[in-house]
Amino acid sequence: MRSITYCGHDFADWCSAEVVERAACDVAADAYAVPGRWGALLVAGHVPPVEVTVRLFLDLGLRADALRLADARHLLRSWLCEPVGGTLVLPSDPEVEYRDALMTSCSDWDSLFEGGSCEVTFTLFDPVAWGLGRCERTEAFEVGGSRPTWPTFSLVAAAGASAQVSELATERFVQVEHTFRGGEVVTIDCATEMVTIDGLDARVCVTLGSDFFSLDPGTASLRYAGCMAHECSFTERWA
Repeated sequence: MRSITYCGHDFADWCSAEVVERAACDVAADAYAVPGRWGALLVAGHVPPVEVTVRLFLDLGLRADALRLADARHLLRSWLCEPVGGTLVLPSDPEVEYRDALMTSCSDWDSLFEGGSCEVTFTLFDPVAWGLGRCERTEAFEVGGSRPTWPTFSLVAAAGASAQVSELATERFVQVEHTFRGGEVVTIDCATEMVTIDGLDARVCVTLGSDFFSLDPGTASLRYAGCMAHECSFTERWA
């Protein structure tokens, strides 16, 4: 890949690109003052949005007459000016994508090269990249990436009073209590904490003590109960 993809638009037919600057992923502290204590009490930390700057080089080949250049710049401007942002793929790391990216700054086009170039700055409101999507049907498997990821479980319930998925290392679990006839599809989305039975909202069926858990990089060990078939879907996350 030699260009960017932004909000579903592939820029490769119009320009090449290179990443010229990326801010470090600093950790911001959440703390508050405590009377009688020096400094402050650290409560938690979070990673704020990160900026990445990309230089675009217009590359129209034999089509690079004045009218064609003007058309290309209008088109690229319309692709970049997405007020709600979207997904960004960078040429330096084409195997992952950044969601919740927004173009926040763009320079004028210069004429140092045949078609001109400009610098575009994107703000990555989610600075952890999304990589390979996975679907596992076994109870033990390897989770790639370098950051935890939130899974979605799809269970085909057996006849009984409940269906459950557990993470053995931490003993966290999600249990759904319902009078199952057998064959119902139970979906558990740990990211949104949404649970459905045959597509219908079933959050009221989640038992007290259930904990919608994430999967850490490394070996995942799960246990399923009350179901005839199961699968776990997730996307690897990379810092």
